[in-house]
Amino acid sequence: MRNYPFIVFVLFAVLIVGAMPAAASRILSMPTADVIGEALELNFLYHRGISSLEAQYGFYPGLSGGLRQEFGGNLYATLRVAIVEETQSLPGFALGGELSLKQPHLYAVASKQLGLPGLRGHLALGSGRYAKGMAGVSLMLNPVQVKNAPTTSLFVEYDGDGVNGGLTAQFSPELKANLGLSSGYGLSFGLSFRAAF
Repeated sequence: MRNYPFIVFVLFAVLIVGAMPAAASRILSMPTADVIGEALELNFLYHRGISSLEAQYGFYPGLSGGLRQEFGGNLYATLRVAIVEETQSLPGFALGGELSLKQPHLYAVASKQLGLPGLRGHLALGSGRYAKGMAGVSLMLNPVQVKNAPTTSLFVEYDGDGVNGGLTAQFSPELKANLGLSSGYGLSFGLSFRAAF
């Protein structure tokens, strides 16, 4: 309970840093094959009792890297490379990793639209936290923003530890928020900001 004031402070600080466009580089905790372009993305995530802050930079289209700090835990260097971009007939494919002094977490991930517009599926497999495999589905409910209402999507994912589900709200090209439930842990939430250069 004593971590809540700190979490609120961090969320407030991230909001002050500036609004930056949110990418779909993750569902909630599972990566997708989408790689941010030439932009800086800041992500805060509270998931399964752990808070983390990540800064990801798109060095070049199809190549991004950054740092992720788990509060009270590990510091990770992150890297993702798009191998194949998604087309109408082929899934997108990317390789990535989260490297720390304790254990590297390497993965391959594929993402593909699944027939219906706005319905996408994602599969990931690798080492470390990706060794059990991950799978997720996201469904865009309203792809067009009307007045001040955000575009919204539903998501369900298996992240190797359990099932998560919830809602993603895209308030602007710069600001995205996730709210969900994680099996056995309760509430998960996150904020993403992105600034294009």
